[in-house]
Amino acid sequence: MAVLHRGSSGPEVITVQRELNRQSFPRPNLAEDGMFGPRTELAVKTFQRSNGLVPDGIVGPMTRAALGIPDTGRPFTHRVRLQFRSISLTDVSFNTILAHTQAVYAPYGIKIEFGGGMSLGLDSVVAQRLTQIDGSCEWTITGGEYAEILGQGPQIPASDIGVFFVDRFSESINGCGGHMANRPACIVARAGTQYCTAHEVAHVLLGSSFSPAHIDDIGNVMHSVDLQRPRMPGFTVEQLNRIKQSPLCVAI
Repeated sequence: MAVLHRGSSGPEVITVQRELNRQSFPRPNLAEDGMFGPRTELAVKTFQRSNGLVPDGIVGPMTRAALGIPDTGRPFTHRVRLQFRSISLTDVSFNTILAHTQAVYAPYGIKIEFGGGMSLGLDSVVAQRLTQIDGSCEWTITGGEYAEILGQGPQIPASDIGVFFVDRFSESINGCGGHMANRPACIVARAGTQYCTAHEVAHVLLGSSFSPAHIDDIGNVMHSVDLQRPRMPGFTVEQLNRIKQSPLCVAI
């Protein structure tokens, strides 16, 4: 994968310039000439800063994924659309969570799309009760506070995955990929790391029958503990094959 920086040139730089012009506000009005000069570098830094990335002016895997640009020679073949709902702020900024989730899946040709997001704005009594989600994280959610939080807000299309941000769980976990029948979703706690959402989304995509659900390898997305990682985690071939078989991972 080509890493683009000041002094780079070619068609990939044109793609970056085009996406920066399309996605950035205010629009940087870059000349889409394929020359990575100081104005392009400044626009990259501005985009990175607004998306929770290190503003180094270098277009590497994280910035590529945030811009929706596939790796060199590895076009997107599938997409997963996420719908976000929140009753709590997160310790890691939302833009950083989204960028890291996109970056985890992008090397495998999977484009993570932002389908929409909203603060649920719950009644104060309900919000107080759901500050801590009591109960147990099970694959099939049928009742209790897990079902209550997953039922909040407008119904999410069955083709998308809902991601609900809450303050905390009564259990010592940062996320749960269990959900109600025909309503694919996951729940992520305020303290979740930048890769927690990618992990819980993967549980939804892998499904209840996939085994093992967790892998004791810090370099794998499905490590059992949500901890700080020295580098971006990945998937095994078996995990990737199952993920791409999910009806929620749509071929494009």
